[in-house]
Amino acid sequence: MILIMALALSAFAFAGCKNSSSESAASSSESSTTIAAAESSAETSETSSPETTAAQEAQTPIEVTDGQGNKVTLDKPAQKIIVFSPSVLEIFSGLNAMDKVIEVDNWSVQNNEPLAKGFKGAGDSNGLNFETITKLNPDLVIVVGFGPGDDYKKLGELGFKTYMSNSTSLEGTYAEIENIGKIIGKDEEGKSLSNNLKTQVEDIYSKVKDLPEDKKPKVFYMVWNDPMMSAGNNTFINELIEKAGGINIVAKDGLSDWPQYSLEKLIENNPDIIIAPVSLAANPDVIIKDSKYSTIKAVINKKVYIIPDNTISRPNQNVIKGLTMLSTAIHPEIFGEFKVIE
Repeated sequence: MILIMALALSAFAFAGCKNSSSESAASSSESSTTIAAAESSAETSETSSPETTAAQEAQTPIEVTDGQGNKVTLDKPAQKIIVFSPSVLEIFSGLNAMDKVIEVDNWSVQNNEPLAKGFKGAGDSNGLNFETITKLNPDLVIVVGFGPGDDYKKLGELGFKTYMSNSTSLEGTYAEIENIGKIIGKDEEGKSLSNNLKTQVEDIYSKVKDLPEDKKPKVFYMVWNDPMMSAGNNTFINELIEKAGGINIVAKDGLSDWPQYSLEKLIENNPDIIIAPVSLAANPDVIIKDSKYSTIKAVINKKVYIIPDNTISRPNQNVIKGLTMLSTAIHPEIFGEFKVIE
């Protein structure tokens, strides 16, 4: 399907005949009218055929704004795309458009990401493989915002179109899903996937948004433990904690991005709930049985929850799984018992 539906051209032929007392003249006129109508019908059929309409629509420029605020313009929907973002790769899967992906990043291949099966990799955030990229000759290369800037610049110098994925919010995620839909000519599917995610997010938030502050548990998300790191303001994780009806103690301290956080400060703020990714702790006991956390309310009450990394860190339609887990961990009285969702 094509991003912007062009107006189908149509041709109309009009044939008229003058009154005549001669039957042969009338017959001739009718014959002329029949021929003209047949030609008009054939012309209209040819002009509005699916192939012709698709060709016309494909010439309509596509313009989106990527995660870095850059305008990306394509003459037609991209059919051959290299995707260096595991998160965006999941968007392609959600749009049933993996057939448009001709290569992925090395990290996804090396870590046996399900969607990377069968690919060899063409580089990653450490550097791009220009030999492979040039050989594949993609219509578009999708990269991540924290990658090798010099390599990204070289992509442009070589004439390759580049889209930079850098979503750090739910609104940015909705926009990115729609952008990918536009880029590949699946505009309506992209809007549908985005709107479905938005509806699910708002359904959860609607149940907690009016809670008074004293009914919102204090939450600490442990990104790493040595040194201890967390997620503050301007992060995707902070927004999800708020949408789930919690108070992120790190953001409340006025910290942004991915700051180090001292044990003393953690003990002082005494969170009700601790959440960590499975890459840090295989199960809650890793944290609960660590003596340095023994005086913290979340540990005492065994309100420590471990969730899969991807569902909380990748800004795409699958983040609803992460939000669902956060909401059940933070407000089981509203959303039910916590369960891990892969």
